[in-house]
Formats: sequence, C-alpha cells, structure tokens
Amino acid sequence: MPTDAKRVKRPRTTRYETAENFPVKPVAQREATSRAEKRTAAHATTGSWVLNPYLSFALLCGIGVTTLRLDHSLRLTLLWSVLLVMVLLYAESKRLKASYSLLNLVRGALVGAVVALPFYIFAKDFFLATASRLYGVSDLQVLLERAVFLVPILEESYFRGVVQREKGLVQAALLFGLAQALYFIPVASAFSLVLSAVTVGMALFGLLYGYLYQRYGLTASIACHVAVNFVLLVLPPLAGRIGALLA
Repeated sequence: MPTDAKRVKRPRTTRYETAENFPVKPVAQREATSRAEKRTAAHATTGSWVLNPYLSFALLCGIGVTTLRLDHSLRLTLLWSVLLVMVLLYAESKRLKASYSLLNLVRGALVGAVVALPFYIFAKDFFLATASRLYGVSDLQVLLERAVFLVPILEESYFRGVVQREKGLVQAALLFGLAQALYFIPVASAFSLVLSAVTVGMALFGLLYGYLYQRYGLTASIACHVAVNFVLLVLPPLAGRIGALLA
C-alpha cells in the first residue's frame, strides 16, 4: 500500500469544559444588574405617560378641573407643582436641551422686551388691572416671584422642553394657550372676554417662545418669557408705585 494512502493516526485530544470556559457572574454582580434592569423598567413605566404630552396635559386638566373650588392662589401653586413633577419625570428618560449660553440668554431677553414694550405702552392700564387678579395676589413682591422667577421656568421646561420636543411648535403653543385658560377659570366669570384675550395672546406668545427654543434653545425661550412677564405683569404696578412715591 502506498505511503500516502495509509491512514495517519492522530492523537485524540479531550477538551474539558471548565468554569473558565463558561464564566459565571458573581452573585453581587447579578443582583446589581437585576436592580438596574428593574429601575430601567420602572422609569419606562412611570415616564411613558409623560413622554406622551397629550396624556400628561390631560392629567393637568383633570387636576385643574377638580380643584376649581380651592383658593385661587393655592390652586395655581398646585398646578405649577404638577408641571414640575412632569418635567422631573420626563428628565428621567430624556435630558432637557437647555443650550445655555450668555448670548442665548441676552437674545431671549431682548426679544421679549422688544415684543412686550408696545403692549405695555398702549395697554398699560389693562395689564395693571388684570395682573394681580389673574395670579391671585396683590403683593408686588409675590407677583414678581411668581410671574418672573417661577412661572417662566416651569412653563418653558414643560411646554417647550417636553411638549414641543415631542409634538412640535404649533401643538405646544396651542396647549400653552389652553393652560392659561385652565389656570384662570375661577376668575373667568368676572371677565370672560379678558380671559379669552389672555388665552389667545399667550398662544401667540407660545409661538414666539417656541421659535426661540428651536433656534437658540430652552435658555432663550425662558429669558424671553421672563422679559415678557416682567414688562406686562410686573412693570405696570411697579411703575405705578414709583410714580406715587415721586408725586
């Protein structure tokens, strides 16, 4: 038989499967992974309705309607607290896009001041008569804290940072205008036409805030909202008091 036709007997090798071939995670590591997965599932469950702005806004409306008999100032505080909770829950799933810079801050403030000043000049008495009534406070310092330092941050974080990001500019502006009606329903019986004007006006301002958010980020829209609220809601009574002191 030719040599190349002979079978070549090769030694058999036995491969033993050891723990090194199939590593097993330590118990502590498995437990940590399990906890992380449970937290992720919980965040997805609790934040899913916030990721749908229509559902979260419906919840806000439901709370607003069921609290109509509360004191107006207390009711507003409750509704703003709901907005804060919604923003925090949303931030658990998606980070808010602030795009902070001093330039964006100045841009937003300048746009807000330029847009609001004509309204202040030609309708100063209107805003003087309605500002404190809408917010349920007569103290100028409390009005300043609410209208300038609290409301713009909360509303822009929710309506621009959440609603507009998920649904678009127009939808966010419309819901923003409807939210103003929801806030001020308890005083609507006294001056419904004023409430309607405020709702439509705020929806239009919502388009402006939304444009700034798209162009320059959340910082610019907040700054613009701050400037508008200061000029239209705080400056009229402030100017009145300054005038009274100088008289």
